[in-house]
Amino acid sequence: MSYVVYAVENADRMILMGPTVADQPTFKAITLSYIQAPKLARRTASGDFTPEEPYAYEAAELIRSTFIGKQVQFVEDYYIEALQRSAGRIMGSNHQEATGMLLKEGLATLPDRMPPRIEKELYEIYSQMSASARAARKGLFSGDSAKHVRHMRSYAPEELAEKIEGVKGQQLLSRVEKVVSPTLLIISVKELGDTQFAAHLTGVTTKDNGDESINAEAKFFVERLLQNRNVKVRYDGLDGFNNVMISIMSPKGSFQEELLSKGYVKVHNMTLPLSTRIDEIASAEAAAKKKRVGCWKNYVEPVVIAPTETAKDDNGASAPAANGEEALVDSKAPAAPKVAGLPTTLPDGTPGPVYTGPIEFVGTLVQVVHGDTVVVRDDASGRLFRVSLAGVRSSKNIDRDQDGNSPETRVTYRDYSWEAKEFLRSRYIGAKVVVLVEYARVMPETKEIRPAATVEVKHTGVNIGVALLETGYATFFLGRNDKNSKASELAAAEDGAKEEKKGIHRDTPAPPMKVVELNHLGETRSRYYLSFLQRGMQGSRPPSLKGVVDLVLGPSSLRVYIPKENFQIPVKVAGIVTPSAAFNPNEKADPFAQEAKDFVIDLVQQRNATIQVFTSDRAGNFISSVTLEDGTNISVALVAEGFATVANADRLPFAQQLVDAEGAAREAKKHIWSATGAIPQRAVKMEQERAASNPQALARVVDETSKFAPYMITEIADDGLSVYLQGYDAEQDSRKGHIQDLINRTAAGDGHTPKKGESVIAQYSGDKTWCRATVLKAPRDDRAEVKFIDFGNTETVPVKNIRAVPRGPEYALVRDTPAFAKLARLAYLKSGDANEMLAGATYAAVEEYSDGEVLAKAVYRDGLGNVYYTVTTNANVPSLSETLLQRGLALLDRRASAVDATDYRRHEAAQEIARKGHKNLWQYGDIDEADVDY
Repeated sequence: MSYVVYAVENADRMILMGPTVADQPTFKAITLSYIQAPKLARRTASGDFTPEEPYAYEAAELIRSTFIGKQVQFVEDYYIEALQRSAGRIMGSNHQEATGMLLKEGLATLPDRMPPRIEKELYEIYSQMSASARAARKGLFSGDSAKHVRHMRSYAPEELAEKIEGVKGQQLLSRVEKVVSPTLLIISVKELGDTQFAAHLTGVTTKDNGDESINAEAKFFVERLLQNRNVKVRYDGLDGFNNVMISIMSPKGSFQEELLSKGYVKVHNMTLPLSTRIDEIASAEAAAKKKRVGCWKNYVEPVVIAPTETAKDDNGASAPAANGEEALVDSKAPAAPKVAGLPTTLPDGTPGPVYTGPIEFVGTLVQVVHGDTVVVRDDASGRLFRVSLAGVRSSKNIDRDQDGNSPETRVTYRDYSWEAKEFLRSRYIGAKVVVLVEYARVMPETKEIRPAATVEVKHTGVNIGVALLETGYATFFLGRNDKNSKASELAAAEDGAKEEKKGIHRDTPAPPMKVVELNHLGETRSRYYLSFLQRGMQGSRPPSLKGVVDLVLGPSSLRVYIPKENFQIPVKVAGIVTPSAAFNPNEKADPFAQEAKDFVIDLVQQRNATIQVFTSDRAGNFISSVTLEDGTNISVALVAEGFATVANADRLPFAQQLVDAEGAAREAKKHIWSATGAIPQRAVKMEQERAASNPQALARVVDETSKFAPYMITEIADDGLSVYLQGYDAEQDSRKGHIQDLINRTAAGDGHTPKKGESVIAQYSGDKTWCRATVLKAPRDDRAEVKFIDFGNTETVPVKNIRAVPRGPEYALVRDTPAFAKLARLAYLKSGDANEMLAGATYAAVEEYSDGEVLAKAVYRDGLGNVYYTVTTNANVPSLSETLLQRGLALLDRRASAVDATDYRRHEAAQEIARKGHKNLWQYGDIDEADVDY
């Protein structure tokens, strides 16, 4: 039966399009029978890609380039129930048979044994094709499969944006991998590497098409022409939301014009400026309107009516309506031209200052101040704008009652002022909105010039002022000089609420809402409230409390409303220290303090959250974890973004997540870990105080040394529990060579009598090599004890074999280069007095590792600055520490259990082997813990 190859999912899996039935296309999912082709990488639910098999791309490309969009004959051999696919063979023009093509090129394999369903003659033909490919070392049989594997990856939004900016304005041959919607495609392009990403067609949208059948028809049209095709794409750049915008080009123009001419899409003014074919796109839509095709089938061309002249008074001012009500400006009237600023009028009627802020912008709604006032962050500039909802007024009847110096403030919300604020918060906080400033006012109390705007949700077009009026929680109001393009919609919404007697239009008074705000509690009072917040505590685990983050005061300082208790409490986010702002002119803010606060505002302000209160501090703040409804832990999010460092987190249930997040942020050099950042001053002070108060405490290492790197063991300490490690790479080997050349020049000089602590050049007796050294003991009997700093070993050397380091600048490399060997204490092992009887066995066990390369990484450090390492020959085999524990030659350091629980349990299991086997230290049974200082 004849089909058209509609999509190539893999070299041996395709979608075929058959004849239309009832004006609808029919599709058939098929797989090529009897063969196995290598699998392409697939995107998983998490956004990552599965591994791609060798030659998968070449195999799929052979089939795609030969058959996509072409008519083929399909012969079905059998049906695979598990895959819901028909298995068979496809034949194109010129007798091109897909299965044979793959086998001939070595891009598919055939079972060694003949499948039961295949005819013997066909199997022999296929076998001969496969054997020929194997003999010619083609494809999968070439022996270089590793060179033919794509390593697919997903770019982070910032990384993708940077790459798109690099190709902006260029026309590149790109592959359409998938059609998500008529205007959204998944594409790949060689210039951006092994990846696939979403791209939007510039200047067009399917929003408000009205009929879903048009969208389905449009998607089929795009798939039929573009899916799995190589097309010429112009990369137009990024829109305001960092979406990739593209135009698909051909000698006839752009593909957008084709879609517009058929009425499948509409012009999208927000992205149209990115296009180079603005006039052509507008003309294509005009032509579709004229033909009334697609979404324009019911289009009626508007009739332009000249506006009537507004009545004027003797002074030339607009006169009020005859009934004494304020005049409305209807949305059907022609819009007033946009000006550089909006005039204001003071309460006494005199002209006020001009509002010069943006007239129209897209942003994110980050705070609801009152039922008629919101704060929006402009996406373009990042600035926060406090905006009144144009034509909307909600109650400000809010009473605040505080008894003297009491930390409790009783707040009573009347006339639905609470409900109005909560309605906007619960539905629109975090929404992308379009703000159109209609007029501006000067606020009498603060002299602030505040814009009043129509605020609409970007993706739905919902006017939040209209939505609020429909609930009856606010009233419609316009001043004498106020103009509003949505006045008729607002008035209709209020009329509907009045008719249904909603909210303030009810015959009965509104019930008051009472909330207790807790401020400046102090240590004693906060403990009293802590008992309420920890009711139902299970062991050391506090209960989870539902709440709303009312206000972000700083990156880790929040005000949280707890509905269960009707409290609003001060919260400090647990387990972290964030950059601090400057509170007076004499102070200097920590780097990224404002950016950290902005991050938290966008992430959590006025969002529903769950908190767990662990304790309270001296100022009366409640130390808590804060988790959003999607599972985002605010502490972890701040650390992961490089806006916080971990502190006092040892006992938190998410301590390991914090440590891992900080390690990743450090490695990525995000914000406070970047070249322009710095650890918050308070964190540095806390670390200094902690180290001074408890030098035995252990802190996990999260810098670049915490990853395995190759080393050589150059020296073993007497107890066998410490080694000296010397790293090596091309750069370090080069420096070693330069230093050794300089050292060798000094060997012919005279002997030198050094002082204790002096850096010198000394000859090692073992191989007569001259090396850098530090004098440990001053000379006695013409001999001095030195330590060879690049190897870690010590030796008593005759003065005649010691040279001073020359002072010239040429020898600065010898003087200033840090020692190549560093002391590494073995992690998870208890240090202390060595067991003299077992010292030899311990030394011998460690010496086994010193014959070749080892891998080592820093795990933790103690309060004295000593660094403890894991040393191994392979990351997948027991480490040196585990080996010593298994042989009973060392004891486990229980302090390390808080550093990494997983690693600690592995080392604990190693010690159990020695304990149960009564090896060495355990030969007389269990060691009395009272005798061991853990």
